Amino acid sequence: MAVNAIVRVDGDNIEHALKLLKKKVEREGLIREIKRHAYYEKPTEVRRRKLLKARRKQQKLQRKIQEKYKYY
Repeated sequence: MAVNAIVRVDGDNIEHALKLLKKKVEREGLIREIKRHAYYEKPTEVRRRKLLKARRKQQKLQRKIQEKYKYY
């Protein structure tokens, strides 16, 4: 995954440029990607992580639906 994040520094405002860079990196999800590839994850662990993520997403949706129709 190659992402070119360019931030231009105007004058001596390095702090502002650093904030912009951090926002761009966070928006692209680079830190999360780097942490995920920092160590080897077995294929069974990958499948299990994805399954748990899908289950949590489904439960969240279910709670949202229950809250919507709670007062009827």
